[in-house]
Amino acid sequence: MIFHNQNDDISSEIAFLDKKLSEIGWPIPFVHTMPLIRQDEPFETMMGYERKRIFNTFASFVSKLPISYTVFFADKSFYQETSKIQIAYEHQIRNFLESHLEFFQSFDKIICYYDSGQAIVNRILQNTLGDIFEDRVEFRKAYQKDYKLLQVADYICTLEQTKTRWDENRTTKSEQRFFTSRHLFMKNYYRHIGKKKIR
Repeated sequence: MIFHNQNDDISSEIAFLDKKLSEIGWPIPFVHTMPLIRQDEPFETMMGYERKRIFNTFASFVSKLPISYTVFFADKSFYQETSKIQIAYEHQIRNFLESHLEFFQSFDKIICYYDSGQAIVNRILQNTLGDIFEDRVEFRKAYQKDYKLLQVADYICTLEQTKTRWDENRTTKSEQRFFTSRHLFMKNYYRHIGKKKIR
């Protein structure tokens, strides 16, 4: 979950990002992080240094944003049923929201953006944010290609997953080629987003 106070205008940061991406030869104002690392579509014809330039430009953009975030994990191998995965996530999210209730209560309105890609995530959001904030929360359907902060969420999820894989000695070959080493990954990327993480 990415948190952004909409009183903090980020339009200039977005405009600068789009300008920089265009200057380095990526005219599409959309960055999908894992395909960029793996050299999947639409980055399949790009050289490593070209993909790295796009990644670094987006990383710099994220580091300057007035945002915070948290992540929730559930290892599917521990759960036999989807319903139990849902319960696990709802428990984590509810605990987080209740632990930071004073922060969330300071806002008159909470808007939750999600692309409705997974029904289970829709249910989880309704059952947690909806129950706790009731009519103060508004759910809006949004897509990554249209919302930079959804691309930021994708970027942060990718880095968090990569860190977990590195911690557990199971990084992919693509990650190893792209980041070179855990030390450089932590130094050049993760430490910048880690400062924004709500514990």
